[in-house]
Amino acid sequence: MRQSAVNPCREHSVKSAVPRALLLASIAGLALASFPTPTAAETERVTRTFQIADGGTLRLNNFSGRVTITGTSDSEVLVDATRHGSPSQLERVKLEITSDRSQVRIEANRRDPSWWGLWGRDDAVDTDFDIKVPRHINLNITLFSASVNASGIEGSHSIESFSGRVVLDDVTGPIGVKSFSGPLEIRTASWSDKERLEVETFSGSVDLHIPDSAQGTVEFNSFSGRFRSAFPLTFQSNRRRRFVGQLGSGSPVGSVRVKSFSGNLSIN
Repeated sequence: MRQSAVNPCREHSVKSAVPRALLLASIAGLALASFPTPTAAETERVTRTFQIADGGTLRLNNFSGRVTITGTSDSEVLVDATRHGSPSQLERVKLEITSDRSQVRIEANRRDPSWWGLWGRDDAVDTDFDIKVPRHINLNITLFSASVNASGIEGSHSIESFSGRVVLDDVTGPIGVKSFSGPLEIRTASWSDKERLEVETFSGSVDLHIPDSAQGTVEFNSFSGRFRSAFPLTFQSNRRRRFVGQLGSGSPVGSVRVKSFSGNLSIN
């Protein structure tokens, strides 16, 4: 039987590859050692308390993190913020809070104008907020990827978010929400003739929970989004991309308007 000959050159090349690999690894290790290792993230805690008049406004601008806003029987705003970032981020990007009797203004990422770093993610500090507010207060919230959960609040509310989740629970008063892709969940505590819910979203789903006694006009404009309602509706207009119906049997005393590209609307 014919036997295959062993290629001495191939055997030699395999043996010599081991010390060569070790040499390359040593060189790579020395090269990596010459670069500074990433700085570990640090945490900064900020707690502030402010007096505010009944019916005042909370204004908040946050890039990323978690925002929880809870209505209470107190007459003050308690801000508890936890910031996460590198030492240079925490030094150059400040948490700015100002107030007067009518409003509390929170800017989570006030960039030092003297810092000529790269614009982008490094210019933002992840900030988690736990905020206690009087029950009668207006909300004016602007977010990017931060999520917000607000509960137990009566007032006029404006929320803008790019991709963060928005949850409004036990909230009363006119509500306006704009979002690109974040899911929206709204639970209204009551329903009155001043009830106005206006939502604009590109692809975010809208989950609306309203009282059984709610009545008014429901309008849904969407290119490809689907509409579902657990309440009986009287059709007023039903076109391909626009639906208008009457909720309840009485005269219109409120309105729901949702505009989306592909986001769905569910009324429960």
